[in-house]
Amino acid sequence: MKPKRVIRSALWLSALLAVIFAVGMVVNLGLFSYAVISLSGKSGEPQVSRYAEMLEHTDSGYLLAAEAADMLAENHYWAMLISDASGELLWSYGKPPEVPERYSLSDIAAFSRWYLADYPVKVWTVTDGLFVLGGPKDSAWKYPVEMSMDQLNFWPVWAVIALACNFLVIFGVSVWMTGRRYKERDAARIEWVAGVSHDIRTPLSMVLGYAASLEKDGEIPEKQRQQAGVIRQKGEEMRSLVADLNLVNRLEYAMEPLKKEGLSMAALVRETAANFLNGDLDEKYPIEVEIDPAAAALQTYGHRALLVRMLGNLIGNSIRHNPQGCSIRIELRAERKLLHLTVQDNGAGFSDQQLTLLRRDTPPETALGGGGLGLRIVKRIVAVHGGRICFQNLPAGGCSCTVRLKM
Repeated sequence: MKPKRVIRSALWLSALLAVIFAVGMVVNLGLFSYAVISLSGKSGEPQVSRYAEMLEHTDSGYLLAAEAADMLAENHYWAMLISDASGELLWSYGKPPEVPERYSLSDIAAFSRWYLADYPVKVWTVTDGLFVLGGPKDSAWKYPVEMSMDQLNFWPVWAVIALACNFLVIFGVSVWMTGRRYKERDAARIEWVAGVSHDIRTPLSMVLGYAASLEKDGEIPEKQRQQAGVIRQKGEEMRSLVADLNLVNRLEYAMEPLKKEGLSMAALVRETAANFLNGDLDEKYPIEVEIDPAAAALQTYGHRALLVRMLGNLIGNSIRHNPQGCSIRIELRAERKLLHLTVQDNGAGFSDQQLTLLRRDTPPETALGGGGLGLRIVKRIVAVHGGRICFQNLPAGGCSCTVRLKM
């Protein structure tokens, strides 16, 4: 499991959850606002100014319009008019008995915004005094809300901090969920590869054994011996492919134990090239080795078998993808406290698709085509040694692979 891949997936999941959360908040706020506005404008709910305008002063006293009286009775509201000058009650409609009939300035100041004898009230100034509209007990909730301008100005900052904290919580949960998913998938993949490798090993060994026996049997015709040789050769390729798959699996998930030691990269290059030249390599694949004297005296710290495998795969890639033949050149030089190992050929080179895949962190399941598994092994070996690798096509034809390792 790669941390970068987990973090990248977690970021995408966090962004998606954050967008869903923000959209949900906007929708909920909109619905809440609509509900509040809708309820506040509900037909029949008392509006203090509306009722105050429906109260008329006639020669015989004060008269409330019939429509207003019906609405007050329907909603169980009551009303009264208090004199500005004396504080006495001038008129009332449905006033509860426990509500006083005379008020001082301090009394009016006390109930003008809140409650009068536990009844929620609203007030409106008219020509003759103060119009008071009261509702049933426990029919409204009033509570004073007050804050300084410093507190009010801090709200945008608080909103940003709250949003950041929410995103961090979402990101943490996403990392945990994504990491768990990748672990489960990787565990299943490791188990599958190990199971396939184990199941194929025994029948493949039998196929190779019988094919080798038939190939060497002088009593059968030459054509059948040649066919047996092809079976043996393809079986060995299959065994090598299974071994490569196991190695990629171990390197991918840090299951390969690294036995690092001080190594002469120059000696390793000469040894690997000599093994190819002494291994019945076709003459159409000449190998040239050039080692900078400064690099020959230097050492790198690494796993010998893996570095040999890395160089062997690079040389083998040039041979495998150029059946018409090509010249292979291996260079080793020292530059800026790094050893630069370059394997290049003058063959067909990489396709644009191969270069695109090779130059990025390709997932294990992505095929590079042909010898893609071998080059993936190279990339993983370089990565576990803390190095870097560069793939490119040469202007004159062919390709180049440069590995940079620490001294």
